[in-house]
Amino acid sequence: MLRHNVQAAMPVGRNDLPRHLLEDYRLEEMLRSPHRFIRPEPSSEQHSPLQWRHRVQYAVSHAVNAFYSLDPDVRKEVPIQYLLEKWWPKKTNGFESVLHYWDVKNKITDELSLAAAMNDDLKHPAILFEQWRTELPSLSMHLSMIFQAAWQPEGWDSLLIQKYMVVHDPNVVEAFQHMVSAFCWEAFGQLPGMIEIYCLLEGRKIRYIPGRQSLIRSMDYIRLIRDSMPQAEAVESERFTTRDKARIHEEVDRWRTDAAEPKKTWLM
Repeated sequence: MLRHNVQAAMPVGRNDLPRHLLEDYRLEEMLRSPHRFIRPEPSSEQHSPLQWRHRVQYAVSHAVNAFYSLDPDVRKEVPIQYLLEKWWPKKTNGFESVLHYWDVKNKITDELSLAAAMNDDLKHPAILFEQWRTELPSLSMHLSMIFQAAWQPEGWDSLLIQKYMVVHDPNVVEAFQHMVSAFCWEAFGQLPGMIEIYCLLEGRKIRYIPGRQSLIRSMDYIRLIRDSMPQAEAVESERFTTRDKARIHEEVDRWRTDAAEPKKTWLM
């Protein structure tokens, strides 16, 4: 099912990178924190503790990876909360309070356990926490993504793509849906059968079924992001202002307003 157009992402030198490379984790951080995207603060100012969300996402990602790396029969004997505990932050640093620490831990534990129970029929992941890169010839660019979990359920001829997020962010959700659709179309020759995004703290599961019309919209979205981002050699330029740092957000908002159309999205 996986076509030759997919390349396993490997560390490469800066000169080896394609001129236009869109990486999902960089876009996600930009959408969450646009002020950090264009021109990061000097290294001397980057030593503040990681936000609690980053620390919790680290634990969640490791727990999900470890859980679905197990044989399906073994999973029944190893609760996912046991694996989550292994990577959960041991200190409350970065959380709003001790109470916040325990509230987040209890909610994440409950939601991950529920998700594991709901996915009991999924046996062996086709992709599990792997980074892939493919070319989008029509956009003259490359797309790099980290797939947390991708499955081919019994009876399906397409993939079920899953993402586990600590905190719901509508911009990140939308970007992920578009990037996954474009990536799967170019790399695998077909759209995913379904995209599921678990927003753990909110207890929400967002299901999205892409189609040919939504693929056009996805390509337009990625083209917009590509054209809004500065070239790598210009990132360090002092010409970028506060206005520049908000440009992508403004362009996405304008694009969303001009091209609004019904989506096959269900919120649970």
